[in-house]
Amino acid sequence: MTRDAVVDRTLRYLSFTGVLLAAILAGACDFWPRDLEPLAQSISKQVSGNATAWLVAGDVVVIDVAGSPFYRHDQQELETLATDIAEQAVAFVSAPLESIVVTFHEGEISENAEQQRQFIFLVTENRPVLQPFIDEDATGPLTDDELEAAVDRLGETVTREQRVCVQGEVKQRAKAAGDPETLDPANVEFFTAGTWDDLDAFAKRLFLAQAITSQALFACASTRKP
Repeated sequence: MTRDAVVDRTLRYLSFTGVLLAAILAGACDFWPRDLEPLAQSISKQVSGNATAWLVAGDVVVIDVAGSPFYRHDQQELETLATDIAEQAVAFVSAPLESIVVTFHEGEISENAEQQRQFIFLVTENRPVLQPFIDEDATGPLTDDELEAAVDRLGETVTREQRVCVQGEVKQRAKAAGDPETLDPANVEFFTAGTWDDLDAFAKRLFLAQAITSQALFACASTRKP
């Protein structure tokens, strides 16, 4: 896989906070991908397949596993294996990581989505946290899965009561915002037209979900009883 292909692929999944995504999109190419061959060799033995591992943009690990019999295991087993691999990546890379992408390919490594099973982790307090599946080809208003993923990223920073409030707020705000593709960024807090126009469709959906979640947090905090 070429450097440009690795960077392009990884950038589609980065930055679940708006400002950070913009920074990565602007500057990730300044960090030359580093081949993590010892990690890849260890994973290859573990999965009885051919693994490659790259450190991209200084804080993202991209791992591809080709031709492993584990590809056909059920979802829960493969999630467990992917989590174990992500934990190995955290331990292997000395620098703090932002995210890890682990992809199992049915045969040879390819970009065919129908022959992939992919797992995306955000690294929080040096621990990989598996993210819910998000359809990168989704269109129209933000889906329930996209909103749920945005709220889930709050983790334990909010109480159960606050989470319920935020969930209700994000649904209302997503409905009001409509389709990110036709959205006027001037109508949404935290957005600037220049940044918004430079994003692809998938990144716009991530940006909007994050902005809506931030707005919901403020709204729930201001209405919370003392």
